[in-house]
Amino acid sequence: MKEEKMGKRANNLIKMGLGAFYCLALLTFLSGKTVIAEGKKLNFGQCELNSISFRELRDNFDAIRQNVQTQDNRTDVVLLNRSVLHNVMMSESCCLLRHLLRFYIERIFKHYETTSNMLVRKTSTLANAFLGIKANLRECHKQSRCACGEESHRRFKLFLQEYEKLDMRMATIKAMGEMDLLFAWMESF
Repeated sequence: MKEEKMGKRANNLIKMGLGAFYCLALLTFLSGKTVIAEGKKLNFGQCELNSISFRELRDNFDAIRQNVQTQDNRTDVVLLNRSVLHNVMMSESCCLLRHLLRFYIERIFKHYETTSNMLVRKTSTLANAFLGIKANLRECHKQSRCACGEESHRRFKLFLQEYEKLDMRMATIKAMGEMDLLFAWMESF
């Protein structure tokens, strides 16, 4: 009986955390602003992104890193491997980043489960930052400054093939744990 109450309480905490996450994400999307302040200017093809604070992204990621990386027992699979991120043509980088951020927003953050309020907040901050960057990339795409060619689609398919080797829970944990690889790749532009 006591275990059943604790299980229900944990489920309620998760639902509340996800509700807060979706509210923050919606507010960020509607305002068209990102939570990230001062930062770096990056060029993905013809798309210039301003005010990306990798320090803030990494600080939030570092808060969840140990939790997700200790749960990752599938060291044989790397989602963001060299064939996905290495030597991406500048002209295709915008499109690949757009695909990856959309995937993280729609599939990874949405399915990440934790009972820690602090981890929910850190994850929400990361998701909001991804939403802000993705909104900027979408504007570039509308203005034909974010070309999508065969190369970016091929690389994203490689990412998906690795993702689909895992069950949803493990794939989510794996993707969360590899965000530092994504940040390093983004910083290279």
